[in-house]
Amino acid sequence: MNPVIASAFEAICKERDDQEYDESFDLVRKVAETFGELNLAERLYSEIPRNVPFELVAELFNLLAWQTEDNGSAIARTAERWLRESSDTRKLLIALNLDIFPFADPREMEAVLSRVASSKPRVAIYCKKLIEARNVMGV
Repeated sequence: MNPVIASAFEAICKERDDQEYDESFDLVRKVAETFGELNLAERLYSEIPRNVPFELVAELFNLLAWQTEDNGSAIARTAERWLRESSDTRKLLIALNLDIFPFADPREMEAVLSRVASSKPRVAIYCKKLIEARNVMGV
């Protein structure tokens, strides 16, 4: 794994319990600078070993949203594509654990996540929780 990514993960692991991401933000900024924003989520996904917990990858992507010029829009669109394709369970888990609701249209989100939930039992609970949360919030 690229040492810049490894350093960011180390900082996130140290700071995540307290939700104080001072060092993490600096190191995540270096990840964005090192890799650039074009296809960032896909390039990082291919760079990060599969033994890194998906929750940690999602947290990295969440922090990157604060570092990118588009406020994470490209990462969100990539996550939505991963959900539509639903071919890689790890990508699904990452996409379902971002700090955003996928898809601007709640009906589209519900349709896609319902399909994913029925075809991928491992992620069904995450899909159902997102659908329920969005319905409760009314957004």
